Amino acid sequence: MNLTKLFAVAALAISPVAVQAENLTARYSSSIENFFLEEGSSVEVLTDNVGDPQLNVEHYGSEFTIFYYGCTDNTNCDSIQFYSGYATDGAVRLKAVNGFNAEKRWVRAYVADNGSTKLEMDLYMGDDGISADDFATTVGLWSRLMGDFEELIDY
Repeated sequence: MNLTKLFAVAALAISPVAVQAENLTARYSSSIENFFLEEGSSVEVLTDNVGDPQLNVEHYGSEFTIFYYGCTDNTNCDSIQFYSGYATDGAVRLKAVNGFNAEKRWVRAYVADNGSTKLEMDLYMGDDGISADDFATTVGLWSRLMGDFEELIDY
């Protein structure tokens, strides 16, 4: 390699473009918790009924839960699920929920046995996680679809 190419490679390696922010990961709950805290959201850190992390989030007026999946000994998780439940006492017709599912991509809605309605969206994050920008886009998508669902069920 000639000296000019060597300097070009070295300059690229230390340039700001080459520096990348740390990805968000499901391996530990503080990664996602910190994302929401930096956004000005409130976050309650809990554990679910099997001991895996759980976050209750209030984000720009919306409340939802994040469950962690694919965990090893309640840590090192590889995916999360955005979840929101609504006490609708059977007032929402299954036909309306099925129509919502047929029209919307990314989320799934259902009516539980007790008549409440639920909305979920899964996100596989893998070992390396995803960028903060991609996660912010995902949260925006979740928030928009959650709003669409709440409008449908008149919540």
